[in-house]
Amino acid sequence: MTDFTFEYAQFGEAPLVSETVDIAHRSAVWCHVEALALRLGERPGAFIRVRDDKGQAVVRAGVATALASIRTCPCRNCPVKSGAPAATGPLVPAPAPCRNAGVCACGAIGD
Repeated sequence: MTDFTFEYAQFGEAPLVSETVDIAHRSAVWCHVEALALRLGERPGAFIRVRDDKGQAVVRAGVATALASIRTCPCRNCPVKSGAPAATGPLVPAPAPCRNAGVCACGAIGD
């Protein structure tokens, strides 16, 4: 298990949200990025940065990119994707991302 820090921010501003998640497989990081984007919604210039337990950046992606990846994911069993249509904006409860440790049950994505 590794602690990853997820930050939701807008360019030039301090992070609006910073949370640490203990993740068993590095491949599950993107699922958590998608869940955070879904939970907080899109804002102009918003991005998500992920740092590992050593403080190294492992992901920096625009929120629009993370939301688009939910729509284009071919996995029909994805808990993040199944939560997407009901989401309407900030404070939407986070779906449980990556119950399959980052490997979709359908095999659409994997380690």
